[in-house]
Amino acid sequence: MKRAERHHLKADPLAAGLQPLLESMRRGRWAVGAVVVLGVLVAGASVFGWQQWRTSRASEMLASAMAVVDAPVVPADGQAPAGADAYPSEAAKLETAVPRLLAAADAYPSLQQGIVARYQAAVALGALGRTTEAAAQYQRLIEVAGDGIYARMARLGRAEAHLQAGEYGEAIDLLEAESGLADAEFPVDAVLMRLGQSYRLAARPAEALQAFQRLVDEFPASGYRFDAERELDTLDSGQ
Repeated sequence: MKRAERHHLKADPLAAGLQPLLESMRRGRWAVGAVVVLGVLVAGASVFGWQQWRTSRASEMLASAMAVVDAPVVPADGQAPAGADAYPSEAAKLETAVPRLLAAADAYPSLQQGIVARYQAAVALGALGRTTEAAAQYQRLIEVAGDGIYARMARLGRAEAHLQAGEYGEAIDLLEAESGLADAEFPVDAVLMRLGQSYRLAARPAEALQAFQRLVDEFPASGYRFDAERELDTLDSGQ
């Protein structure tokens, strides 16, 4: 405190009497500030801990479900030992896995583990021939995964589900949209192959020719090249 202020306080009994109260209020403000800062730190730690717990729990649920997906199946010939965790058939295994995958997906729909679980559930449903349910799960994945790779994979999966159900027009719409997106990390050649086959199944040979020809021209090193060339030969011969 400046000398002039101290002199003024000595000369002013009222001010001198209030000084302890003012000092107490200043200390109180510091105490309140410290409490606020501490509260923010505790809240931040709690949120971080909650997020860590959710991530850990989601990982556990996904791992448990994938253990079923990856479990062995009793060999058809009975020659090799099946193991205690083997399932009597692929269908039985997938029927067991689907509820676990969907439980993880529904519990943590926006986490990466939940997204992976929903995709695997949709794949399993498609393999079981439950195409309507598979298409529904792919659609939910499209809505949650945004523009990520799983959203694009889900659109292809939904197209496949439509093909299995004989809904060629719906499948073609999805495949056409994906074939127009340039992405070095995405198998556009595979999309074109399936698009050409979809056109052929829908009795649209001219468009099938265009899709197969585009695959051959734009992806000469593709593993689908020879299949596309065979399709072109078949279409050219009018078979």
